[in-house]
Amino acid sequence: MSIVFIVSKVTNYSLKTIIFKTIASLFFVALGIVAFCLNKEGHFIFKLFTVLGLFFGMLGDLFLGFKYITTKTKKIWILLGMFAFAIGHICYILGLLIDFWIPGNTLFIILPFVLPVVIISIYMLVAKKVGINFGKGMLIFGLFYLYCLTTMVSSALCMAILYKFALTTLVMFLPAAICFCASDMMLTGAYFKEGQRSKAYMATYSVFYYIAQFVIAFSILFLI
Repeated sequence: MSIVFIVSKVTNYSLKTIIFKTIASLFFVALGIVAFCLNKEGHFIFKLFTVLGLFFGMLGDLFLGFKYITTKTKKIWILLGMFAFAIGHICYILGLLIDFWIPGNTLFIILPFVLPVVIISIYMLVAKKVGINFGKGMLIFGLFYLYCLTTMVSSALCMAILYKFALTTLVMFLPAAICFCASDMMLTGAYFKEGQRSKAYMATYSVFYYIAQFVIAFSILFLI
């Protein structure tokens, strides 16, 4: 269904495309729920927040899909999508830090919130040079979303390092988080940079996105 959606997106975006997108998103939520039910090895907080993160990701997909259908309210749908995804990232962050942080390792609870400031600063400099412009109305929301996104990635990185890359779930979650970040960085170029993006460009960030969500959902199954 992810492939069907991507093909529909780059060929002829319509109401059917939104339906395909929603079904594909339902599948990664369903995968998360099935993995939750199959894995009885504890880590309830991580499993719960990860499924919630997947659910809000599905909502974000739905909201962003409507921006193509109702162009007059495009910004509203983008904002709703950004907020839904931001809540999803916050769920992932809470699941990672609450369940995996080991008390006494102060650096590993501070770095996840400090590193994003550096990453966003670098990104904004690069974005300005390549012509990405959030606009006055979207800048604050854009920065808020980017902070949630990069904090999710840095949380996954710090927890993987803390456990010396010995936990399969964290080893899976980290590259998935990086794919999520890559997808959204490309997506900002599609939304906030003038000019038409190529079909290959649009397909690539969608592929990164679905890899991220499905691997995150599948990672629940490997908790021990």
